[in-house]
Amino acid sequence: MKMHPLCSGNHSQLFSNQQGRRDFLQVGAMAGLGITLPQLLKLQAAAVNMPTVETYKAVATSIIHIYLPGGMAQHESWDPKPYASPDYRGPFSPIKGVTGEYVGEKFAHISKILDKISIIRSMTHGEAAHERGTHNMLTGYRPSPAVKFPSFGSIISHEQGSRNNLPPYVAIPSVFAPEQGSGYMSSAYGPFALGSDPADKNFTVRDLASPKDIDEKRFDRRRSLLAAVDEHFRATEKSDGLSAMDSFYHAAYDLMSSTQAREAFNLNAEPAKLRDEYGRSPAGQRFLLARRLVE
Repeated sequence: MKMHPLCSGNHSQLFSNQQGRRDFLQVGAMAGLGITLPQLLKLQAAAVNMPTVETYKAVATSIIHIYLPGGMAQHESWDPKPYASPDYRGPFSPIKGVTGEYVGEKFAHISKILDKISIIRSMTHGEAAHERGTHNMLTGYRPSPAVKFPSFGSIISHEQGSRNNLPPYVAIPSVFAPEQGSGYMSSAYGPFALGSDPADKNFTVRDLASPKDIDEKRFDRRRSLLAAVDEHFRATEKSDGLSAMDSFYHAAYDLMSSTQAREAFNLNAEPAKLRDEYGRSPAGQRFLLARRLVE
């Protein structure tokens, strides 16, 4: 009886050093997906011969995320459908920007700087409810009853950490949805919420300064006492909550003790003319404060 080559002879010689036993098993697994050995080798060769692609070093070190729940329709703003009939695209006429792309009629100023903007018109999701869509847009995942996903702000907070004693993730003016939180990650990576609106006349950041009757000496004494209490509980209890709170306290101390960090939230330091240009509205003043924090 003539034996199949794979069933006779020295099995160790079937594959060269580059394709050992592990590759043999891999091929067997790939065969289950409909990929044979010749196809696998062809794919590997294609990967080796891939042309060199120019890469770019990231230049952005911060991001201002402007989330507009219930904002204007895309066909009246970023994707006006210039070749569609007016009864489909709405009452606003498309206008051509400096790049040749069209935007909505109300974006006359934006059309002049389209060369500085990347418009992504392929983003979509299949959620029919605003709440589920919000979850999708703030976390990148569809809602799941089994997993509480973190927001991308918390992911950035975890990966990048603090700079110049400023919180790495700031919510202006406050957290408006639970999907902005840290999800299954430690609450230490949650957003720092201002607690008040920059457009308010008496805008102040909550808990940024110590109470008036607490001087620096008294403040340090309280901090030492808290550290002693924390150390006692840390020795007797095991809890993520303690570590998270400890991280919050350290971040708060750094923020309160840094003149530069506190000054970053001082919107009154901006010239009145610039504040007027941004607009003395909730949106305008929030944008201005966000830009100031990035700077």
